[in-house]
Amino acid sequence: MEYLPSSEGILKKVLGYGYQIHPEALKILESLDDEKALEVLGSFSARFPEAIVIEIKHVEGILEKSPFKKAAETGEFRLKLSGKVTQIYDGSGLIQRCPKCNRWIIDNFCMVHSDVEGIWDLRIKARFDDGKERYTLIFKKDMTEKSADITLEEAKKLGEAATLERMRETLIGKHFEIGGVKLKGGNFLVNDIREV
Repeated sequence: MEYLPSSEGILKKVLGYGYQIHPEALKILESLDDEKALEVLGSFSARFPEAIVIEIKHVEGILEKSPFKKAAETGEFRLKLSGKVTQIYDGSGLIQRCPKCNRWIIDNFCMVHSDVEGIWDLRIKARFDDGKERYTLIFKKDMTEKSADITLEEAKKLGEAATLERMRETLIGKHFEIGGVKLKGGNFLVNDIREV
C-alpha cells in the first residue's frame, strides 16, 4: 500500500527501503504531499547509491532536480547575491568525511559508523552580507577550490590550520557576486562566484 497517512507512515517507508533518515530530512518529507514524498524516496537509491542515511541535502537535491511546482511557484531557490564574505566558520577548510555516510568526522570517528578511515575533502561554510541580509554560504569541494584558489592536494600538504587561514585571507572582506541555490533553513549552496 503506497498511502502515507502520517510521519510514522513515511518513517516506516524509509525503514522499509533499508535507510535511516535525519530528523530534519524527515520534516521536509512530511511537508510534501504523499505522491511527492514517495517520488523522493523512490528516486533516492538511483541518485545516491552509496548513502545509507537520508540527509537534508539529499532530499533538497532531489527536490531541486524534480519538476515540483513548489520550487517553480516560489522562485526563491535560485538566487544571485552581491556582497562581502564577513566570516569563515570553524569546520571549514580541509576536513575528513565518513566513507559510508559522507558526514564530517573528527579523528576518524563518525557519529553513525564509529571508527572509520576518513576521506579528505574541502569545504567552506561562510557568513555573507549583502547589506540587507546575512546568509550562510556553503561551498562544496569544487567551489572551495575555485574560490580559495587551492586544490585538495595542496591543502593536504599545507595542513588543516594553514588551509583555513589561506581561505580566510582569500575571501574575508572582499566583494563577490555569487550564484547558487537557497536551501531550506536559510543556507545558500554556492555554484558560482566572481570577485567584483
